[in-house]
Amino acid sequence: MLTKTNRVWILLFLAPCLLMFVVLIGIPLVNVVWTSFADYTTFSKPEISGWGNYEQLLFHDDSFWDAVKNTLLWVLLQCTVGVSIGCAVALLLFRKPFGWKFFRAVYMIPSIIPTVASGIMFYLLLNPELGIVKPLQQFLGSQGPTLNLFGNSSYAFWALTLTWLFYSAISTVIIMAELGTISGSLLEAARIDGASRFQIDLFILLPLLRNIIGTCVILAAVGMITQFDTIYVTTKGGPGSSTLNLSVYLYNTATLDNDYGLTNAISVMQILLGLFLVLLIGRAFKLGESHE
Repeated sequence: MLTKTNRVWILLFLAPCLLMFVVLIGIPLVNVVWTSFADYTTFSKPEISGWGNYEQLLFHDDSFWDAVKNTLLWVLLQCTVGVSIGCAVALLLFRKPFGWKFFRAVYMIPSIIPTVASGIMFYLLLNPELGIVKPLQQFLGSQGPTLNLFGNSSYAFWALTLTWLFYSAISTVIIMAELGTISGSLLEAARIDGASRFQIDLFILLPLLRNIIGTCVILAAVGMITQFDTIYVTTKGGPGSSTLNLSVYLYNTATLDNDYGLTNAISVMQILLGLFLVLLIGRAFKLGESHE
C-alpha cells in the first residue's frame, strides 16, 4: 500500500525524468506547433499567418503527397513483409536446427552496421559502373546500357526498399525473447496430441505472440516514418520525387528553401501520421489485452 512518504519518494525519483522530458521534448514540440502557423525564414522572425502552411501542403504541394505516398508504402511493406520475415526466422531459430547459433550470429550482423554505412555500401554495390549490375547484365547476355537502379525513377523505389526490407533482425530478437517465455509443457502437450510443427506455429505460437508482433509492427512503422539517412546517402529523394519521404522532404524544405514555418508544418503532419498509425496498429492487434 502506498503511503504518503512513498508517494513523495516516487515523485522525487520521477522529477528529473519529467523535467528532462519537458525541457527536451515538451518545449521544443510546443515551439514546432506554434511556428508551423507562422511565416518563418532565415531572415525573418516568426509571424503568425494562420493555416497558410497547412493549406500549402494539403492543396498546392504535389511533392508533399508524393512523400506521404512513399512513406505509407514503405510502412506497409516493412510492417507486412519485413516483420513476417523476422517472425519466420524467429520461429525457425526457436526450433534450434543444426547450425542455428551460427546462422543467428550472421543474421544479426546487418543490424549492427550503421544505416549510413549500409546505404553507402548498397549505393556502391548497385552502382552501374562499380557495382555488380554491369557484370550481372553481361553474364545474362544483355547488350543494352547498364541499369542505373538508383538513378532511374522506375527502379529507384524498389532498389531502395531492398536495402532494408530483409534486415528484420530486431523483430527476430524481440520475438525470440518472447518465445523463450512460453511454457515447454504447452508445446509438448500439443505434440502428444498429434499437432504438427506447422499447426503448433499457426494455432499456438502465433496467437501467443500477438502482442509482441504488434509491438514489432509499431517499431517497423515508426522506423519507416522517420527513415532518413539511407535515403539521403543513396538517392536524396530522387529521381524526381520517386523516393522522397516525409523526413527527406522536411530536410530539403529546411535546408534548401529555408522555410522553417513550412518545415514545422511538415513535422506536425509527420507526428500526426505516426500517432494515427500507432493507434491503428494497437487497435488492430488489441495491444494490452490478455491472450485469453
